[in-house]
Amino acid sequence: MASIEDGFQFLTDKGLNLIAVINCADLPARTTKFMADSGIPLADYRRLVLIGHGGRRMWETLQANSMASADPVDRYTISLTREFIRNTLGNAAVLWLYPDSQYVAPLQQLGEFAGWSSPSPLGSGISPDYGVWFAYRAAFLVDADLPLTNSTSAPSPCNKCMEKPCISSCPVGAVQTESFGLENCADHRLGLHSPCTDRCLARLACPIHPEHRYTLEQIQYHYRHSLATLRDWYVD
Repeated sequence: MASIEDGFQFLTDKGLNLIAVINCADLPARTTKFMADSGIPLADYRRLVLIGHGGRRMWETLQANSMASADPVDRYTISLTREFIRNTLGNAAVLWLYPDSQYVAPLQQLGEFAGWSSPSPLGSGISPDYGVWFAYRAAFLVDADLPLTNSTSAPSPCNKCMEKPCISSCPVGAVQTESFGLENCADHRLGLHSPCTDRCLARLACPIHPEHRYTLEQIQYHYRHSLATLRDWYVD
């Protein structure tokens, strides 16, 4: 069985370069309540493993792997995570929280607790290392005494951003310092000839770590998928 360090390196080499092992007993009350309300049996497990990616590496390795499936990002993530569980955790029994799960997991809360991100005007997190160019890819519970990762939180990069071009770049004013106007955003994206159909102008305007910005191809892939989800929610 590979060491946990080797397992982390395996995931990192494949582009899943954000990994956190969290002690379930240390999770804040709001997160445990959310999970309890979602029916997640948190008390039956000792560790929560959160996996994500920052920057472009995952997309590059995915392109080299295969895009020939209905949801290649989830397929790729699940395949690699299962290999990590098999080779590093001795094929331990796990409870999947994301993706392909019956449960709703509080990914942003978990990311904040892990020190990956802080809230941003965009309604999503912002990373001190990757800016807005990161995402959650997998989460599972396991009843094993895995070594915990460092969860030290860094100040939000938004605190030092005085101009906040994300706010001025949103064509419908959905991006605000205190809250994100999801309804305004959705209505505009679903409109005919919307410039936000396959990209977010506000996200592209963020000046934090632009070196990690996704390629246009990746941006369009993710936003076309999210647009399909919006149509399912808002269009009869």
